Amino acid sequence: MKSSSELSKEYLADSLILLMKKKEFKKITNKDITDKAGLSHITIYRNFNSKEEIIAYWLNAITKEFLDTSKLSYRNDNTQEYFIKLFTHLEKYKNEIKLIYNAGLIYLLKDVFEKYFIKGNTEYNTYKSYFIIGGIYNVFYYWVINDFKETPEFLSSMLIDILSK
Repeated sequence: MKSSSELSKEYLADSLILLMKKKEFKKITNKDITDKAGLSHITIYRNFNSKEEIIAYWLNAITKEFLDTSKLSYRNDNTQEYFIKLFTHLEKYKNEIKLIYNAGLIYLLKDVFEKYFIKGNTEYNTYKSYFIIGGIYNVFYYWVINDFKETPEFLSSMLIDILSK
């Protein structure tokens, strides 16, 4: 069972994402967020230092949930399957990710990639891990700019091709 603090964070994050669909990120106030979440104004200050931190929380939450349910694994998945799972997950949130990109906050996803995918990787040395994560992030970044035109399977095949040369 989730604590009331954890539920409050979720409500705040979900409310901010919903507000971003209607209003420019910079123009959204903390009061807007707490009103939308149905929480007292002080709740936001108890849990977050900034709106950017709320977005980082949301990205961490969807990534953690994905990793817990998908069982994505460096060891158990072949590389192509790994990339397909990852890009399929990201595509599921493409509308929200576009909002985050438009707000100039897409870099926060790179931090999440590093946190979860380097932490969970014991196969490669740290430099190789950062190199691979940077490449995956930049492919993803271009995919966002390109409005998610390619399929996760295409991106996976392209990355496999790049890594095998």
